[in-house]
Amino acid sequence: MMMLTLALTGTLLGCKPPPPAPEGLDASTSYMVEHFYDSDPLFQAGVQGFMGWYADEGYLLVGQGADGSNTDSYTVGELSDANVANLPLEPTLLLNGEEDITGPRDMSRAKGVVSLAEMDCDWIETESYLIRPDQDAVFNGDWEAYDREYLTDKDTFQGASSEGVFDPIEEALDPFADDFDASLYERSILFTKNQADPDKVLTADMEPYELRLDLRHGIYEVEDEEIGAMAILTFNRDAVWDEEGKNGLIQAFSIELNVQQDNDKTLRMLAVWAEPYGAGLEPDDPLVLNYAVNKSLGASERLSKICSGEEEIEE
Repeated sequence: MMMLTLALTGTLLGCKPPPPAPEGLDASTSYMVEHFYDSDPLFQAGVQGFMGWYADEGYLLVGQGADGSNTDSYTVGELSDANVANLPLEPTLLLNGEEDITGPRDMSRAKGVVSLAEMDCDWIETESYLIRPDQDAVFNGDWEAYDREYLTDKDTFQGASSEGVFDPIEEALDPFADDFDASLYERSILFTKNQADPDKVLTADMEPYELRLDLRHGIYEVEDEEIGAMAILTFNRDAVWDEEGKNGLIQAFSIELNVQQDNDKTLRMLAVWAEPYGAGLEPDDPLVLNYAVNKSLGASERLSKICSGEEEIEE
């Protein structure tokens, strides 16, 4: 079945000349955000671009934490308006919760970092944990509470990776249109809506907020090799603040890529762009950026330990 799937994938991707892969970390991560709901060949180009950067230099960051001496190594270029133009974002945001100041969204204020880890899970096992509704249990310490609503069938999506059979995506999708039929693609994309209540972050204790999180998986060609991969796009439509309006998360986006590696391991890349507000810190303050890197790396380490049996998920 896997060989048949690969053949079909190759036929699909061969219908048109494949687009050139973006070069470097900045270009490939922003590209995957922009083309997350695009055709298979276009999305695959983003995977190829990231893996090319990883092979050239990114491997040096695997498992490495951030501190005051190496912050620049983990920073990612800003997302542009074009990168997020297809997402249903609020154009006007609450920029200051205490003074009730609103204003237009400014993408240059959302600063990005990346973390990389090699986990003791194969990519399908990784997916089985990231797809669960109880993310507060999987990533204990990151969430006070977490509720996930599946907008398409979870079991169909999960079965596709184990069977190696996916729904082809031949053109760009508009999943936020009223007449979009998500069931046509439920073997390839899982759409979810989440109510997230995060643990305290630095000085901020946010109110629960809605988080859009969609998962996409398939078999992709990288350096003439077919590999399994699962990506996750996450964003919040609107700003979120604490009760007093002193601390906020004005913008947040992330793209995650979990890629099949040798010896039943998974390479996990998580790029996060955020505009926090509070404690007199700017979004590009090294303290903020380093915290984000190490928080992401800690989540990957937690998942790796679950897979290896070193830690358990409390049901």
